[in-house]
Amino acid sequence: MPFNDQTANVTDFSRHPTFVRSGTGDFYEGTLLRFNPAIKVARDGRLGDRLIARDNNDFAPRLGIAWSPTRKWSVRTGFGVFYSQDQGNAVFDTGRNLAGRRAENTNSDFPNLSFQRPFSNAGSTLQVDTPFAFANDYHRRTPYTMQYMMNIQRELSGSTVLEVGYLGSVSQHLQQLLSLNAPAPAPVGTVLSRRPYPEFGVIQQLVGFARGNYNGLAAKFTKRFSKGLTYLVGYTYAKSLDDSSGTRPPANEGANPNNNYNIRDEYGLSAFDTKHRFVSSVLYELPFMKSNRFLGAWQISSIVTVQTGNPIEARVGSDQSNTGNYADRPSATGQPTVLDSGVRNSGRWFNTKAYVLQPFGTFGNAGRNTIPGPGIFDWDFSVLKNFRLFERHELQFRFEAFNFANHPNLGDPGNIITATNFGVISSTRTTMRDLQFALKYVF
Repeated sequence: MPFNDQTANVTDFSRHPTFVRSGTGDFYEGTLLRFNPAIKVARDGRLGDRLIARDNNDFAPRLGIAWSPTRKWSVRTGFGVFYSQDQGNAVFDTGRNLAGRRAENTNSDFPNLSFQRPFSNAGSTLQVDTPFAFANDYHRRTPYTMQYMMNIQRELSGSTVLEVGYLGSVSQHLQQLLSLNAPAPAPVGTVLSRRPYPEFGVIQQLVGFARGNYNGLAAKFTKRFSKGLTYLVGYTYAKSLDDSSGTRPPANEGANPNNNYNIRDEYGLSAFDTKHRFVSSVLYELPFMKSNRFLGAWQISSIVTVQTGNPIEARVGSDQSNTGNYADRPSATGQPTVLDSGVRNSGRWFNTKAYVLQPFGTFGNAGRNTIPGPGIFDWDFSVLKNFRLFERHELQFRFEAFNFANHPNLGDPGNIITATNFGVISSTRTTMRDLQFALKYVF
């Protein structure tokens, strides 16, 4: 299937897509529908017995080196290539094409669709015009990641270790969804009249063009359990960039690119990027009653997580480009997204004047994932005590508190610039303080 055709009504019919069914013989065998005669169909065994060609280049070497210059120092480094299919279901979605799925956009100037008349130019009940189609790049490469790391460990005492390290990765051929029958933006004319292949509706194709990279510095301080105490403290400073964060991305990002014919403009912060992350866990056994045969010591534990938020994508919320794409991004005004005062609250989380609605029939120039999202602070706390009944049988009492500080972790702000809640946070992402008591019988 051609990738770069965006000319309205491509005249060279040999460049138009073809519905291909596995096997040989009558394409419509065993079906109750027919596609518009303008749609090319084939069932001549051209794909063999598979939906995706085999990739014989999947070579995954791994190398690791460890060196201890002294008894208290250790240096480790490694490199590896890892292959993974990001989303397999999209490949099998091509089987849904025989259901004749159809989607259509109304004329924004003169609305011509309704619940009573959902399709324009509808034919007989058996014929499907302008179907919504799924497609795959038959020769798509397997997504892979090249990962490399180095860390240094230093034993500070018999039970404590400090570790500092770097982890990086480069990913290629990541899966991404594209809408290949999208027309070029224009202020006039319907989407259907300007599609490259007017006999089709949306053609959603799974391709392997996206790339990504990750770089992170981490420090970890660990104390093994001794004298009734163990703890782990970790901090990571990282940055993740990519063209697409997956075929099923988080809710703060659209599944399709802003411009389906210019993927490289999508390169930006990953939807899951977390710049700072701090985690600590502590378990302490209180010193009293340790010697009692039947009454074990009290144990307290705590887990604290603090991290910055994931980035969010500013969206228009309508087909402002007039391309049938409801993932349009607005234009950037050049103002920073961070408020001048530096004080953010739920009523105004970022500078909404950093974005403006682009002219109808054009793409906005705002980058992907440019709004900083709210971070997370979470403190979980627990107390437990074991009562020994007899050999190998214990009764454990537990008190647990989740979000012990009752800190409100804010949800994402409104990211649709035409909505009244643009820049406003109206929800939280974690529950209020949750307390529970429990008895556990161990045998």
